[in-house]
Amino acid sequence: MTKEYPALIGRAKTAIDNGFSRVGKKLDAASAADRALMLLASRAVAVANALVLLAQNSLANEAAPLLRSLLEIAAAMRWIAAENSEERAIEALEESETADWAGLWQTDRLLERMRASGFPRDLEDRVGLLCREHLRGNAQGLPWGHKFEHDKGKGISGEELLRIAALASGHAVKALDVRWPGNFEGAEQLWEKAK
Repeated sequence: MTKEYPALIGRAKTAIDNGFSRVGKKLDAASAADRALMLLASRAVAVANALVLLAQNSLANEAAPLLRSLLEIAAAMRWIAAENSEERAIEALEESETADWAGLWQTDRLLERMRASGFPRDLEDRVGLLCREHLRGNAQGLPWGHKFEHDKGKGISGEELLRIAALASGHAVKALDVRWPGNFEGAEQLWEKAK
C-alpha cells in the first residue's frame, strides 16, 4: 500500500490544527456554524486517523462504515459552509441530536450534499456499494467458505479506502477555509492528489 494517502490525510489534519490555532480567538461560542464546523472537523480528524490504522492493519473492509461516516461529515461541512451557515448548522446539529443509525446515514441527503460540493461523480456509485461490500467482503475466510461462491464480495481495498478518505479530508479542510478564508489552506491540492 502506498504511503501517499496516509500522508495526505496527515496534511489535512495539520491544516485543520494550524487553521484552528489561527482562528481560535475569533471563534464565536454563540455561533451554531462555528460550533458545528468545529465538532465536525474534530470528528473528521479522528475518523480519518482510525481509517489509516485499519487500512494499515489489513482491515480496510471493516472500516467501510467509518468511511461512510467521514463522507457524511465532509459533505455536511461543505454544505454548512456554502451558504446560510447558521441555519444549516442548526439543522445539522438537530440531526445529530435526534440521530439513530438509520437516520444518521441517509443516502439521498449525502448524495445531494456531495453533488452540491463538487465531490467526484464516480464516488456516488461507490457510496452505494460500500454497505453491500462491507457485508460480503472476505466472506469466504472460514473453512469451507468456498462452498458459497455466490456470496463472495471483494470488499474495499486499503488503497481505495485511504484514497477516498484523503479526498473527503480535503473537502473538510475546504469547508473550514470557506468559513475562515485564508486560514485553512491546501484543500484543492489534497483532493487533486487523491483523485
